[in-house]
Amino acid sequence: MSKRVLIAYASRFGSTEEISIKFKQTLEEKGFVIDLVNLKARKKEKLDMTDYSGVLIGSGIRIARWTKEAKKFLKNNTKAINDNKILVGIYLSSGEAADPYKRPTIIEKYLIDVFKELGLNLGENVLYDAFGGVFDLSKNTNLSWINKKMLNMVGDEDPNIVRNERRDYRDWDQINRFIDNFIRKLG
Repeated sequence: MSKRVLIAYASRFGSTEEISIKFKQTLEEKGFVIDLVNLKARKKEKLDMTDYSGVLIGSGIRIARWTKEAKKFLKNNTKAINDNKILVGIYLSSGEAADPYKRPTIIEKYLIDVFKELGLNLGENVLYDAFGGVFDLSKNTNLSWINKKMLNMVGDEDPNIVRNERRDYRDWDQINRFIDNFIRKLG
């Protein structure tokens, strides 16, 4: 019988969703059964984490905040995670996390501090990391006009944000190491 894994994510502009889809493909290649759930599109019914051997929870970061759907999911499942019976991987996609010098601060601020706030214990069953993001100012961007305008304004000061271009600052080797570690621990 194959092990079931839940991937529950809430993406702001698509980067976290793309990472979640990559995780799904990798896990399926290894024989796992995957339920991929976009928390933003989900109705009110509650997901039961105890139905799974492992759970991956992802969120985009914008203006120093998790998506409300991912944070609520994490909050609602803190007890199940703290019971230490389910392997959990928690990941973020943030433009700031692309800088290896800033990543430890991002992990502290957006992961460790949130875990403390929610009362989440960091046992052997919890993996976490922060990945870089995507700045998409191309013609095909899914950004709203206001978000595009704000990113263009920030881009005047930030050389990583380039008008009319899509720049992917995710480290796919880092992302692959995270999912490989999750698979090893899942057994």
